[in-house]
Amino acid sequence: MKILIQLVLIISVLSYSNAQNLTQSTNLNITKSWYQQPNGYIYSVFLDIPTNPMPDDGYPVCILLHGNGGNGAQIINQFLNLLECHVLIAPTGYLNSWNLCTENSDAPDMEMLNELIDTIQQFNNINPNQIRVLGLSNGAGLANSLYIENSNPGLDIICAAVSHMNEFQYHLGNFYKIGTNTDSSISFCGYNQVSNPTTSRKYLSISNDNDPTIPYHGGFSTVGINFLDAEDAIYTIAQNQGFNGFKINWPGVPISNPLIFEYSYLSGNVVHIRGNAQHSLNFSQMDYIKSFFGDCQSSLDLYDNCKKKTKAFPNPTNGNITISVDNFNGNIQTEVFDIIGNRLQISNETNISLRDYAKGIYTLKVAYGDSSKEVKVIKE
Repeated sequence: MKILIQLVLIISVLSYSNAQNLTQSTNLNITKSWYQQPNGYIYSVFLDIPTNPMPDDGYPVCILLHGNGGNGAQIINQFLNLLECHVLIAPTGYLNSWNLCTENSDAPDMEMLNELIDTIQQFNNINPNQIRVLGLSNGAGLANSLYIENSNPGLDIICAAVSHMNEFQYHLGNFYKIGTNTDSSISFCGYNQVSNPTTSRKYLSISNDNDPTIPYHGGFSTVGINFLDAEDAIYTIAQNQGFNGFKINWPGVPISNPLIFEYSYLSGNVVHIRGNAQHSLNFSQMDYIKSFFGDCQSSLDLYDNCKKKTKAFPNPTNGNITISVDNFNGNIQTEVFDIIGNRLQISNETNISLRDYAKGIYTLKVAYGDSSKEVKVIKE
């Protein structure tokens, strides 16, 4: 009996320990109720755990917020090969959107996000002080609301891509959060409670001066919201984070290829990137995100698998994919597989055509030297 009790205790301790690690099978789904869903709506939360060795203080996490019409699975696939040393976590919004003002959703998205962040921080293999949020388009608007409202000190980086701060969120010299609910019939759509954003976190904004959806220089957008000028917006955020100098009024510092322009404040802790990728991200902007997030750079020798980074771009694509491997100049062989594992082609070229394939997710097995890497791409 004594041996049996000891065995039960050992099993219980092991089960408890395993339960404290975030794994690929962990259920992070969150249920919220409001007038549109009085019986409750389940936010489906997708995740991906990196295969790289865990840092001593746990994995950094990036919460990905999709654009209008997207979902969590899609945006994880989009960033899977970019932030490869982060745990990626991506909820899907109600009606595939986020509640900013004019969307069909009036869901309590901020309440869900706050709960999600608090939950993630409890796992033993997660660094509770390196929780990052990256939003695209409609998701960038929600990321900006999180910047304004969430005071969790573990939230250390916010990135708003292809949508900058709007006038609901910042007006009359103050940042604002939603009072009771968004309502397009009232002033500033219900953003009527002054909020003071936490000043310790880093912030990255990425916008394009030829974006047909979000006006770079501010004003009314086809999404039904007025936006600040992108360069005014980043200066306002820099001031909130402690900058007391003059606004950058020149065209920014030209860097990278494709060419982008950097507007950097506070020693690179608050940055705006201007590009011309319309309502999307180009390779230079994606690479800047990786650098800003410090992906695979937490320890000089920890992430050997990341030193030769395999890139497939553009991703998503509607035609050709270009393959490259950092710090490698030899022959590259690529095999293309469909979602059920059928090999569709094999090529020794770095330019792969997917034009004849149906829309969906494909796996590229890229072999170089004595190594190989699998990359998932989306064919649109």
